Amino acid sequence: MKKMLAVLLAGAMAVGLMACTTQQSSPAGDSGLGDSGNSAEAPADKAASDNAGEKSGDAGSSKGTIVFSTKTITNNEFQRVMAEEAQKAVEAAGYHFELILSGDELAVAKQVENIENAINKNVDGLIVAPMDGSAVIPALEKAKAAGIPVIIADAAIDEGHEDLYATYVGSDNYKIGQEAAKQMIDKIGEGEVVMVRGASGAMGGELRAQGFTDGLDGSPVTLVNEQSGEWQSDVAMQVTENMLTANPDTKGIFLCSDGMLSGVISAYQNKGKTGDDVCVISVDGNISALDAIEAGTCYGVVAQYPGVIGQKSAETLLSILSGETDPESLDKFIDSGYFFMNPDNIEESREIAY
Repeated sequence: MKKMLAVLLAGAMAVGLMACTTQQSSPAGDSGLGDSGNSAEAPADKAASDNAGEKSGDAGSSKGTIVFSTKTITNNEFQRVMAEEAQKAVEAAGYHFELILSGDELAVAKQVENIENAINKNVDGLIVAPMDGSAVIPALEKAKAAGIPVIIADAAIDEGHEDLYATYVGSDNYKIGQEAAKQMIDKIGEGEVVMVRGASGAMGGELRAQGFTDGLDGSPVTLVNEQSGEWQSDVAMQVTENMLTANPDTKGIFLCSDGMLSGVISAYQNKGKTGDDVCVISVDGNISALDAIEAGTCYGVVAQYPGVIGQKSAETLLSILSGETDPESLDKFIDSGYFFMNPDNIEESREIAY
């Protein structure tokens, strides 16, 4: 099994990931990246970022400033690891790294404001993990007008706006949903399942949900209910309890992100069910999800490689800034891959994912 997973990892790396490997992350809470809801910066002289008319961070030994915009790294291991690996690559190249956080899973307007503030400071480059694939478009249009290169990480933006970014680095979220459906069918054979969606407008979650729905089509497994958990554990618990009340014969639950997993588990346990009664399949591969698989409260997770996404996003942007890569020559999507974690490969999964 370990050899098989190593092959899977090698295959993921081969798709557009030059000299890119997964990284071991520091424990949660020891990332060195703050989460104030505004920005968290690596130690560096930021004085030049406030000088109008010149690139942020050009003063001193820094080559400039690269901003990474995402929602939060508090209780979100995926985003934290992604940001950490981007930071390593950026600082190794001599740039100042600035992590700008929205501070909340649903603070879409704050992310847009953060990106616009970074553009006004004339930063050198942007890595954006979009919270809403539509809402960020006006800000990305401003980045294009300002001549600031953009890498989209982890979640796509609306189709038809490919001119606003150099490339998108992430997993194929539609295929992830299909993989979850396949694993659900293999595990339960037949019966009713429900789905806990992510926040409306978040393209990654929407694609996972669509892939899962399409993957069940024509099978003996029927999707009987679906509600949004808004990426939040407490909301996911409430909507899962509601669905289990309405559909007491539910044999499986698919949720679009590990960030909602604890709420889903609490919900079915509150209904007197166990992990043997309900097959739970999630997406991402957070450490907490691995623990749940080991404990028998979650059957499996379609895991991504957050470190790969962060590192490759940064390396691609750095290559553009150095002139080594013409952004027009890049494919618009670089697939970072995925694999399925379950009780049979739990120890190997820990080594590979984190």
